[in-house]
Formats: sequence, C-alpha cells, structure tokens
Amino acid sequence: MTGRRRKAAPQHNRLQVLAFPFFLENILVLLLFTVMFTIATVWASLPVGLGLRSVPFWFICITLFFNYVFVVVDFTSRGMQRVPKLSGEMIFPTHDSRLYTIALLTIFHIAFVFGSWETTSMPIRLGIAFFTYPLMFSLLIVHQDMKTLLNPLQLGRTLYLFCQSRDALVFFVWQLITAAFMYFAFTTHGKIAFAHIFWQIPVTLTLLFITFRALGVALNTRGPSFGLSVLENEDTFHEAMSEAERIELDKFILKLHRWVRVHEYEKAFEMITQYQAEHGHNADEALFIRLSSWEDKRLVAMLGAQLAERFLLAHDTDRAMKVFRESYDMAPTKFRFSSGTVASSFLHAATDAASKQRLIESLGRFQEHYPGHPMTVSVQQKLASLQNQP
Repeated sequence: MTGRRRKAAPQHNRLQVLAFPFFLENILVLLLFTVMFTIATVWASLPVGLGLRSVPFWFICITLFFNYVFVVVDFTSRGMQRVPKLSGEMIFPTHDSRLYTIALLTIFHIAFVFGSWETTSMPIRLGIAFFTYPLMFSLLIVHQDMKTLLNPLQLGRTLYLFCQSRDALVFFVWQLITAAFMYFAFTTHGKIAFAHIFWQIPVTLTLLFITFRALGVALNTRGPSFGLSVLENEDTFHEAMSEAERIELDKFILKLHRWVRVHEYEKAFEMITQYQAEHGHNADEALFIRLSSWEDKRLVAMLGAQLAERFLLAHDTDRAMKVFRESYDMAPTKFRFSSGTVASSFLHAATDAASKQRLIESLGRFQEHYPGHPMTVSVQQKLASLQNQP
C-alpha cells in the first residue's frame, strides 16, 4: 500500500483585528476620512465667523465615518473577514434608519463626555460612556430597533452576555486605548503645535477602526446568544466541520460494509489504516461505535484491539481496558492483539477483575497466536498466577 499524506484539517480563519485597518481597501478609506477630518479641523481653527461654518461639515464627517464603522461592525459581527468596498449607497443609505441613529448616538456621547456639565466629572462621564456606547451600538445591530436603547433590562442582559467572551476583553482594551488617545487629542488641541493634527487624525481614525472591528468580533463570538444570525463564527465553523466529517464517515462506512459482507476483513482493515493515515485518529472512536452496531463484529474487534493498544501506549490504562473488554466481548474467538509483546503489556497493566478474566481467556491461546514468541514462558507464568488468585 502506498503511503499518503494526512489531509490538513481545515482551520477556522479568525477575524483579523489589529491588521484590519491595513487591508488595502481600508487604507484608502482611512486616507479619505483623514483628508475630510483634516479639512474640518483646519476650517474650525479659522476666525470665529468662518470657523462656525465648519459645523455642518463636521456633522457630515462624523455621520459618514460612523455610518461606515457601523457597516464594519455589522459585517464583522456576521463573520465576514473583509467589508465591502466603500460606496455611496453604503454611507448614504436610504433604507436603514439605524445609521442615522448611530450618528446621533455618537454625537450625543461626545457631547456628554466633553461638554460642560457641572453635576458630574469628566472621568465619571467617560466611565458611563465606556460601557453604554458599545452596548447601544450592539443592540442596534442585533435587534434593529431603536426602542431597545431605552430598555435598561435589555442593556443589562447585553452587558452580561457580551462580557462572557475573551474577545469582549480585547474590545474593552482597544476601547480604553482609543478613548485615552482621543482624550489626549481633545484636551491638548490648541495647546501644542497645530501641525500635530496631521498625525493625530490618522492615528485616531485607525484606532477607531481597530476598536469597532474588535466590537464586531466580540459580537460575532456571542452572536447566537444575542439572537444575531451569523454567517460563520468559531462555533458554527466547528459544527459545520463536524457535520462534514460525519457525512464523510458515513460514506466510508458504506465502503467498509462492501468488504465485510464478503468476509474480506483484512482488506476492510487496510482501508481503515489508510483512512487513519489521511485523517489521523480523530474519527477512531466514532468509527468504533458505528461498527459496534453491525451484526458481524469481526472488524470492530480488530479496530478495538488497535484502539486499546493506542490508549495503553498513551498511558490511558482505564480507557485501554474498557475498549479491550468491549472489543473482546464482541468477538471472543476472533480477538487478537497485534503482537505478543502488546498482549503481555495488557496482562501486566490489568488491575480490575473483569479485564484479568478476559485476558486469561484470550491469552490462553498465546502460543497458538504468537508461536515462538520469547515471552511465552513469562506470559504463561503470569496467567497461572492470575488463575490461582482467589
């Protein structure tokens, strides 16, 4: 039989967070918004009369940017590695009122944090916004209903579910980094050289891209708990892989049955060995259970002996003995270890009475099964010792 390489198991393609802003299409988008926000900042720095005229343009910049990051979160939460290319329809939608709500939500939180409020300090407002903004953002994506933003029970449940994943922690870390940088940028604006805006703006936008991407990844991880329909996440990927493996195993078992029904056990077992070489031993236990239901137990006894030997080699003695007992009981007269040395190993490893009894029965034919084996005498002595035990 010619050797074949084992098939590489498909791996879940995790959603990129840190590298996300550096996809080519995202670099172009960041450049576009960098130019827009730079113009808005320069315009706002002009004398009062001219500077006030920048307010509508600021509103346009903020609205378009957060409409786009909403799209980033929406597509990411559903499991898409890349977001569709920027288009007018994407950031000037006419069918999704959530995008306008996101823009208003963003402006409200910025005003809440950086406005002049006498009743609360800025650190407290930052702490409140730190949790409420992403939660409200998430609720709009999942439930598509603005009324959920006013439901404190819904917010609490969302926070509880949201925080149950490692990806949520990653999001909060990036959110903290981004918030700290934005706080620095706002509080130092006008106090340091004006030219600093030319690096502060692109850095801020890049951090926001990473933060909202991380939010989408966290939503993707917890999507089903929220009621969000995801195209793919790690759980659905493994479920799909398990189903594909089950279907492939079903087809393989049908092929085995064609040989077993004509008593070609060696050819059938050769197919099993080939299957293991291609897929590893991950399916061995599932195959053992499926073959156990067949009326003809010869093949499953052969597989069971191999499986038990592998468990014993891995020092998993309890599982090894359990599989041995099950396999032996299926075909006592046909069961055989791969070698006399392996049989001797089982004889010395057995500690429970049930396994010892079956080994006494099986290895009573040791000399017949393994003629001329150098351990024949020691095995016979061990068997005699076990038989004399009360």
